[in-house]
Amino acid sequence: MENEIFKALIDLVSIINRPDRDKKMIADAGVNLEAAAFRVFVGIEHLQPTSVGDLAAMMGKNYSSVSRQIDKLETAGLVYTYPSSSDSRIRVSELTKYGEEINTMINLARERNMHEALADWTWDEKNALLNNLKRLFESLQ
Repeated sequence: MENEIFKALIDLVSIINRPDRDKKMIADAGVNLEAAAFRVFVGIEHLQPTSVGDLAAMMGKNYSSVSRQIDKLETAGLVYTYPSSSDSRIRVSELTKYGEEINTMINLARERNMHEALADWTWDEKNALLNNLKRLFESLQ
């Protein structure tokens, strides 16, 4: 059973990580982001404030590629960076007000897409999925 659960998780993660799905989400949200920058943007929003190292570890990417994407997002006015208060060598990133507005558009598109995907699920099924995903996450910590 555990192996089947793991396979199902790999299937789910592989769908979520597909670049064509990122491009669709970007188009659905009506925002102007490259797919690589989109993933970093979403990661920053999820972890903020976050360091380049923590973000790279979460994404399974190398430090320099994540740092380059953060630079692009900062140039676009979507994130701002500053030195960590605990170690000035560490660069911390957060969304700007404009980044928060773009994130709201992305969240609305994501919500519409999830609503479509779960349209034939009952409230109880959705709630059970949510609770079980949270429980699995905590068990894997």
